[in-house]
Amino acid sequence: MADKRGRGASFRVELDDTTFAEDLAHSTPAGRDAALRKRAAVEQDGQPADELITCDAEARDVTRLPGCFKTRVPWPAGRWGMVYDFRFDENHRPYLAFLAFGVRHHPRDSHALTVYEVASRRLNA
Repeated sequence: MADKRGRGASFRVELDDTTFAEDLAHSTPAGRDAALRKRAAVEQDGQPADELITCDAEARDVTRLPGCFKTRVPWPAGRWGMVYDFRFDENHRPYLAFLAFGVRHHPRDSHALTVYEVASRRLNA
């Protein structure tokens, strides 16, 4: 479906307030600002399909995200990311279910989880 600005296909996003708030609590002020801006944009216009990247079903970092998509926040090269699970509603219309927001890559000595690790844990719990 085309959004109001005619940018092309976009997907409806289902965001869970509790999960989103949990991710914001683990983020920096800059990360929270980026997440809130992204949330406002997808709630208004949906997630643009041309800003989605297919996640590896099984990645080198041992995350498992089959059927999932990621986007960079902000697009195209943001420090943060969002991961979505691709689903169909009761009327067989596709939508994206929010799995996680967070930093895409941490420094090597960090023990914090990346957005992909958080998403994988939630998806495979």
